[in-house]
Amino acid sequence: MPATRDTAARGKGKLLITAFLLVGLMVGLAACRGFFGQAPIAFLTFTLPANGDQEEPVTVTFDISESSDPDGTIVSYELDYGDGSTKVDTAIPTAALTHEYTAGETYYTVILTVTDNDGRIDKVSKIVGIGPAMITFASGRSGNYGIYRMRTDGTEETEVRNTLDEELFPDLVRGTRNKIAYAVEGGTSWNIFTMGVDGGALAQLTQSASNQIQPSWSHNGTKIAYASNETGNWEIYTMTAAGGSQAKLTTQTPSWAIAPAYSPVNASVLVFVSESTAGTGTSIWKWNGSSASELYPTGTNNDSYGDASPALTGITTLNLPAGAGISRPAWSPNGTKIAFSTDEDTAINIYVMNADGSGAQTLEDYVDAEYDVTNTEITTTDDEFSPYWLEDGSGIVFARESSGKVNLYKVLFVATDTDPIGTVISLTGSTTYNNVMPAARR
Repeated sequence: MPATRDTAARGKGKLLITAFLLVGLMVGLAACRGFFGQAPIAFLTFTLPANGDQEEPVTVTFDISESSDPDGTIVSYELDYGDGSTKVDTAIPTAALTHEYTAGETYYTVILTVTDNDGRIDKVSKIVGIGPAMITFASGRSGNYGIYRMRTDGTEETEVRNTLDEELFPDLVRGTRNKIAYAVEGGTSWNIFTMGVDGGALAQLTQSASNQIQPSWSHNGTKIAYASNETGNWEIYTMTAAGGSQAKLTTQTPSWAIAPAYSPVNASVLVFVSESTAGTGTSIWKWNGSSASELYPTGTNNDSYGDASPALTGITTLNLPAGAGISRPAWSPNGTKIAFSTDEDTAINIYVMNADGSGAQTLEDYVDAEYDVTNTEITTTDDEFSPYWLEDGSGIVFARESSGKVNLYKVLFVATDTDPIGTVISLTGSTTYNNVMPAARR
């Protein structure tokens, strides 16, 4: 009996020891999971706009949905966009994330950090390059007008297309900025063409013995409005982006209509220039999708012009109506303001008004009121016309005729290291040829 009791006791002891060992092993394994567990996997891809636009501002799409943890769960992530802004959350999103970069000429390092339920982390990074905002314009530097591009500070001018024909009235696709519509003189007529910003993918959209000029892209890039004297009277026409479904939009006869500018937010709305109903001058009109109405000025005898501008020397085939010019109204990128040129003062000057035609004031007064600054050098005794709002928000570019030559200038809406808001800087500065018709967006 004693031997049997000893054997039983030893068996119970072994079971207790085994149990303790198992518990200890389990505790040890749990405690050591941080050492032996697997780290999460951070996964990051990005996509630039499908149209190839990389000029600021650019909205980039990021996908982190394939981030995972092999033996647990991801409990948080941080996406550092590289420009000072971050996205932090607890659950990995299944949908793509978007972020707008508003400063160009920069490579951004984007870093994704994921953390799992064991406190382990993983990181992955990508480089996103954003190019500078650009201005497209027409220049007569080779003896005839061609289409050129430059940075918004006037540097790095490059030729897009320059032939023996005259090329004028460039307009960049809004939002994408990857295609230019422009007018080309061929013999005694003008027609509308499109091309890429590198001068490639050339396409002729109109083929007429009359004049088709001043193309304007709709905000979604599906339509182009333009001025044409196809019927003998200047009217506004529209067509698809490929040149199809050409149709007369306005009926200003016996008056005329030129200088269309599509709204940047509504493909059914545009403004244009036509004769005033109140006097011998001209007004800015608005097409609201079904009919035209006089926008500014209204109700008074008007000898002013919106948009007024001097004639281009050497161009004799445009055959514009008496009092009409090469300039046209320009919308702000958000569609709330319209800039235009008028000769209601002693010289042609640029004005800004609300989209409903109210609140018209000189560009100088607009900048003073909008940005609470005082600047007396924007409006001058020289003729200023062809305004264009820059999509990056840095200012308005316009043409100024001085000493017989036209050059491009920019009024700053954002201060630089050397110049305050309201400063006017010269972008071209030629004394031998004209630089005209700036275009950006947006």
